[in-house]
Amino acid sequence: MSSIEEIRERYIQLYPENGVDENGLRKIEEILKLELPSDFRDIAKFYRGGLLGGISCFAFAYKGITPNIVDETLRLRNAIELPTNFVVLAEPPNSIIVMNTQNNPCVIWCDATDVERIGTMSFISPPDIWKTFFDFFTKLVEDEEEEQLE
Repeated sequence: MSSIEEIRERYIQLYPENGVDENGLRKIEEILKLELPSDFRDIAKFYRGGLLGGISCFAFAYKGITPNIVDETLRLRNAIELPTNFVVLAEPPNSIIVMNTQNNPCVIWCDATDVERIGTMSFISPPDIWKTFFDFFTKLVEDEEEEQLE
């Protein structure tokens, strides 16, 4: 398994380093009233969302960029009563990718029809899951590396 530093090096071979500073991360936590996982915080220091590995993650910055994880998380908290320990990372067609900030699996990619079942984890269609945000991000980097080789 690679480390945060190794995956950072692989990422910056693909794209320029463009992260969120510590104040920005604290502001996200303050607005969403949660604590971001440490691996998410470490990766957010060099990757602030965007297209990677065929997935367009929402911007990690909360101000001036839309769509972003703060606005989308608040929107889904209101629309479907998304539990407060989840952060919305992306909404690919007919699906959603969320990060559980308190429990494993950390990242869950489920069908849109199962979005209201996220809190109970009682999905109709089995979701794709990653134990950590680091594992999910590593998959995105690997997919991007593959795409760029083609």
